[in-house]
Amino acid sequence: MSEPTEGLFEASLLQKLAALSVPCMASLPVMVMPFIFSAVIEHHALDSSTATYATTAEIGMIALASLFVSLMLRLLPPRLTVLTGLSIILIGQVLTIYTSSVIALFVVRAFVGLGEGLCMGIGFACLAQMVGGARLLAYASGIVAALSLISFLAIPALEPYFGYASVFWFMVSVALLCLPLAVFMPKAKLKQMAAGASVWQVINIKSISLFAVALLASSGSNTLWLYFEQVGKSVGMTMSDIGNLGVSSSAPTLLVPFVANYIYAKTKTVVPIMVACMVSAAAAYYYSASGSWLIFSAVVVVMSFAYVFLLAYVRMFAAHIDPTGRTTAAVSGADSLGMVIGPLVAAVTLHVVDDFSPLSNFGLMAQGLCLIPCVIFILANASKHKSVVA
Repeated sequence: MSEPTEGLFEASLLQKLAALSVPCMASLPVMVMPFIFSAVIEHHALDSSTATYATTAEIGMIALASLFVSLMLRLLPPRLTVLTGLSIILIGQVLTIYTSSVIALFVVRAFVGLGEGLCMGIGFACLAQMVGGARLLAYASGIVAALSLISFLAIPALEPYFGYASVFWFMVSVALLCLPLAVFMPKAKLKQMAAGASVWQVINIKSISLFAVALLASSGSNTLWLYFEQVGKSVGMTMSDIGNLGVSSSAPTLLVPFVANYIYAKTKTVVPIMVACMVSAAAAYYYSASGSWLIFSAVVVVMSFAYVFLLAYVRMFAAHIDPTGRTTAAVSGADSLGMVIGPLVAAVTLHVVDDFSPLSNFGLMAQGLCLIPCVIFILANASKHKSVVA
C-alpha cells in the first residue's frame, strides 16, 4: 500500500530529522522519570509523597501542552513553538537545581512539562503532515528507547560530579542539543485540517477512540512500571538485578520501528492495536501474580516491547486517518495523561503496600478496556463505508 500524499507537504531531510528528533528528546524525561523522582527527593530533601506532586505536575503539563497543540495547530508556527519550548525547558531545569521553595519547585516542574509538551506535540504533528512522515513516527519509539539506554548509563556516571542534580544537568544538555535542530523546523504554520474537511471530520469518533486507547494503555502500563522496583524485590531480585532487567528490557524495543513499519505496510487497520493490547493484558496478569523472578523478568520484557510497539503504531495510524497531525498530537498527550491518571487511580483504589497482586488486576482491566474503543473504531469505520456505498 502506498502512503496517501493529499494535503501533505514535501519536507527536506533536515526538516524531517528535526521533526523526528526534537519530540523524541523532549519526551525522554518521561522515560527517565524514576531518576527525576529520586533527584527531587534527595536534592530537595523531600519525602516521596511530596516529590510525587512535582513529577505529576510535570507529566500532567506535558499532556495538557500536547493537547493544546492539537487544538491550536493553525496558530502555532513550528519553529517558533519549538524554540519557545526548548527555552522553557532550559530555564526550568536550571531553576529546578537552584530553587529552595517547595511550591516554587512544583511550579518550575510544571513549567518544564509545558516546554516538553509543546515540543512533543508540534514535532509529531509536523511529521504527520509530511510526505512519508507517518512511517517516521515508528522510529520515534526506537529513538526514545535508544536515548533511554544512554540515559541509564550517563546519568549515574555524572552523579559523582553533579550529585543528584546530574539528571537535571543531563536534561539541560539534551535541550541544548535540540537547539540547532530547531532552526530546521518548518516556519509556516501547519494546516488546521485537510483541504475540504470539516472540524467534525477531523475530531470524530475514530480520533476519540485512538485517544482512549492511548490513555488506557498508558494508564495500565505505567502504573505497573511505577512499582517495577518494589515488585522485583518481592520476587527476590536485588537492585543490581532490577537495574540490569530495566536495561535489557529496553534493548528489544530498539527493533520496534522495523516491526511497526513492516506491520503498518501490510495492514493499516486497528487489528495490530488490539493484538498488542491483548498481549499486554496477558503479561499484566502475570506481572505480580507469579512470585517467580524468571516469569517476572519475561513479563517485563514482553510488556515493554508491546507498550512501545502500541505507542508507535497508534501514532502512525493516527497520522494515517488524520493527516492534519491533530490526532497524532492528541494521542501523544493521551499517553502522558495516562501516566498521571493510572498511578493516581491505583493509589486511591488499590492501597498497594506488601501485596502487589492488585496491580495485575488493574493492568489486566486497563489493557482489556482498550478493546472497547477499538471495537467502536471498527464499527465507525464500517458505518462510514456503508454510507459511501449507499
